[in-house]
Amino acid sequence: MLRILTFVAIGALLLLRLARTRFGARLLGVPLRVLEIVFLVALLLAGVLAVVFEQWILLAVVVVLLVISGIEELRRRGSRSVRAVSGQSSPRPRSR
Repeated sequence: MLRILTFVAIGALLLLRLARTRFGARLLGVPLRVLEIVFLVALLLAGVLAVVFEQWILLAVVVVLLVISGIEELRRRGSRSVRAVSGQSSPRPRSR
């Protein structure tokens, strides 16, 4: 039974990861920032439960998803700082 719950948790985390896009936010009618917070809380909860119940596969998936989220956030912040320095408001040039 615990094995089935582990795979359900992995599937739910992957679905949350896929829903954490602009399209997913628009489709669900929820701001993107809220989806990011829900995803991180779900990762934290799944990580704690994985350690408590010694589900190492789930813990490995949680760690990989956390690393990917961290890399994405660093890239997002880097592109924001580059745009702020160059004075652009969006990554695409304006058409005249």
